Amino acid sequence: MGKFSPVKEYPSRDVSLTIPAQAGYLVLARLALSAVCRLTPLEAVEVADLKLAVTEAANEFVSESELTDATIDFDFRLANERLVLELSGARTPDTESELELSRAIIEATVDDSEFTPDRTLLVKRLQ
Repeated sequence: MGKFSPVKEYPSRDVSLTIPAQAGYLVLARLALSAVCRLTPLEAVEVADLKLAVTEAANEFVSESELTDATIDFDFRLANERLVLELSGARTPDTESELELSRAIIEATVDDSEFTPDRTLLVKRLQ
């Protein structure tokens, strides 16, 4: 029989949140992100930038109608070297100029980003 080496278990540093796809609920995602960021070495200005990026990314999924069952899923995954923010749901149509401005803000505030029809992935590298 081989040696057994116990592995130290760490609590998960990941947060998943599903909210209605309405602007008024985005504050919940920002609060969840703030809580995750407390476990990182990020400075306050970097956390503020991430909250802005998440808000801009989430706006692409926000429905104008309050009579919808649409939701936005947020997954915040914290690893040793990076924080990954994944948003998914049904995108709402935006004008090209609104989309360009939103994506420019996102790209200025995170290290990497990826956009697909039903998902946005944002990455902030940790120092």
